[in-house]
Parts: sequence; structure tokens; C-alpha cells
Amino acid sequence: MPRLSLRASVLALVLVAPLCAADTVSRSQVLDAIKTFDSNASGSLVAGSTPAQDDAVAKASNVILKFSLESDDVVVDLGMDSVPWCDVKKGLSTLSNSGARGLLLAAYLSGSVHAQLSAGRQDPNPYAGWVSMLKVYRALKMREGVKIPEVEGLLARQAEGTLQAYAATAMQRSADTLRRTYGQPGSRQILTASSQP
Repeated sequence: MPRLSLRASVLALVLVAPLCAADTVSRSQVLDAIKTFDSNASGSLVAGSTPAQDDAVAKASNVILKFSLESDDVVVDLGMDSVPWCDVKKGLSTLSNSGARGLLLAAYLSGSVHAQLSAGRQDPNPYAGWVSMLKVYRALKMREGVKIPEVEGLLARQAEGTLQAYAATAMQRSADTLRRTYGQPGSRQILTASSQP
């Protein structure tokens, strides 16, 4: 039962974070949140968690999400090519294992934001986010038997050693989709209700 509450808490915060938080998240705050998330999310899934750990993961997820959405220091791709386990447009609540999927989204954001801040440049490549997400997924799978087909495909690619190449392909597909939808950068395209995806 504690696992369910952790994932439900993270999912709830991930979905409402932009609505609740008013202050800007600083670089040092998000790095602290990433450290907290990393040290509590996977470990608590394997060994069991306390309410304090659940709360720490939920709060850290909130900070990471807010930073990833608002900061000009990072760019995170939330399209289906990069986060196939979450349909951000439709929401997570309609999917099986929605709490686990929300936790995996927070892990993906954590890895992606951390990699970009460490490199000192924006990079929408999903690879670092996937690596972070897969670490949490393996713990979920081991502890609770959670199995998410879209993530299983990424896990198989990691085992084959093709995950990084697949990330580059996913990033290109995502860029192509954006170009088809919104036009070339710098071009002016008028979108109508019928032309939007």
C-alpha cells in the first residue's frame, strides 16, 4: 500500500504543480530536488518507503517539473517519441499503472534536467532522461511486478546497447513532427482548428 500512495502522490503533484507553485525555481533548488529524488525514488521502491520518503519524492518531483517547464536553461521533449509511456495530451489517469507512469515521468525529467544543467546547454535528446527513468522502472518492476509495454521496449534497447542511437532517432522524429505541425523556424504559419494535430 505505501507504494501506491507514493506513486499517487507523485502523479498528483506532477499534474498540478504548475497550478500550485508561484515562486521561480532556481538552479540550486532543482539540483537539490534531483539529488533528493534520486536518493529516495529507487531506493524506497526496493526497500519499502516511509511517509517522509514519499513526501520527499513528491516535493522533489514538483520542483523538477516546475523547473523543466519554466526554465530557459533546459528544454524537455514531452512528445510521444520521447515519453511513449505517457500521453501528456490525454493525461495519465486513463492509462494502466498511471501512478507508476507518473513516477517514471518525474524520473525522466530529473535525468534530462540534470544532464542539461551539467552540460551547460539545452539538449532535447531524451537519452539521459530515459536512463534515469529506466533505473526507477527496474526498481518498480522488481518490487511490484509493474510492467509497462512502452518502457519494456526502451529497456530492451538499453540491454542491446542501442538506446542512445534510438534516442537520436526519437529526437529527430519529434523535430520532424514539430516542423510539420508548426512550420519551419522563422516561417509564419497560420494554424486553424482543422490543421492542429
